Amino acid sequence: MATGGGGYPRHGRTTVHKAEMPFAATDAEHPPPPAELTEEEKEIWRGFTTRMPPDYFAPPTWAMLTNLCRHVRASRVFAQQLQEYEAQLPRAINNERHEILRLMMALSRAQSAESRTIATLSMRLKITQLCDSTNIHKARRSFLREQKPWDVPGDADGEELQ
Repeated sequence: MATGGGGYPRHGRTTVHKAEMPFAATDAEHPPPPAELTEEEKEIWRGFTTRMPPDYFAPPTWAMLTNLCRHVRASRVFAQQLQEYEAQLPRAINNERHEILRLMMALSRAQSAESRTIATLSMRLKITQLCDSTNIHKARRSFLREQKPWDVPGDADGEELQ
């Protein structure tokens, strides 16, 4: 097949010229929150989606993002209830104090479970700092640059401290 350059054949696959298209054919928008979320959960959704590029969350990830919003809201509810019980604790009497402490422990376990779920979903959605490799590399470089805690200034090999 001749390419018009002196009759020499061009080996390999020939490509068809693509039609002229603008760089961004459509404006990308942040995904709207699902209708099944409460108003507080919708605000959490908007908080996550507006911090990322508009096309960051593909439709298959919306279910995970919906669950993440629900877990964040539940964690906030548990934290608020824990604060209320902590405020009651100083003026509680023996049996009441024991019951408040028991409820606080149950709420702490529930909030801990929510925190683990939030961390897992955030990692899967790649919205944590741990997913950003540049932060990991920056931390590693700064650690290598800084003086180590075990390096004592003025302590050369073979010298003893007085």
